Amino acid sequence: MKCYFFGTFNPVHNAHIEIAKKIKEQFQFKEVIFVPAYAPPHKIPDTTPYDRLKMLQIAAGGKNVSDIEFFLPVPSYSYNTVLELKKRDKTQKINFIMGYDSFLKIQSWKNPQILKENLNFIIVPRHYGNISAKDFEHLRDSGWNFEIAHIDFMDISSNLIRKNVEEDKSIKGFVPKEVEEYIYEHGLYKKQTQRLPK
Repeated sequence: MKCYFFGTFNPVHNAHIEIAKKIKEQFQFKEVIFVPAYAPPHKIPDTTPYDRLKMLQIAAGGKNVSDIEFFLPVPSYSYNTVLELKKRDKTQKINFIMGYDSFLKIQSWKNPQILKENLNFIIVPRHYGNISAKDFEHLRDSGWNFEIAHIDFMDISSNLIRKNVEEDKSIKGFVPKEVEEYIYEHGLYKKQTQRLPK
């Protein structure tokens, strides 16, 4: 049995990798597959989808990353990806990792009924403090299927990493060493004027 971890991953960082590792162990999944968004509907990443895909492949290993959204209609709505994964995997339900705050807003996503019918959610904390099923009773009562992962919160964010790079601050320990090297080698997260050759 496998589980999918969707996200922009701009960039992938150590907390993403740790979440995948712990969920794999905790729920005894055979594999956790990262699915980077090709064209997120609510944000415009400042990197190409190919850079984000490459960094994920470096961090998680190519076999643990799916480029499925690179071949689907844009914008990259999750319900489209889920339906395509179901066809490929020939399964009734897809296991889907999601942050606590995002899950609370799941009913505002595009075609939420499709998500409700086709996903089992694994919920992870996105802040300090415990989370419990009581926080999601209204969703459970509406027919959403979920389990809560017991994972310590890791205070790392892609936004912080991008900000640090732009301000010439260290990102050591936030991302795998090879991802850090990729970011600097390709001039990612620098303002365009900073990236032009002198």
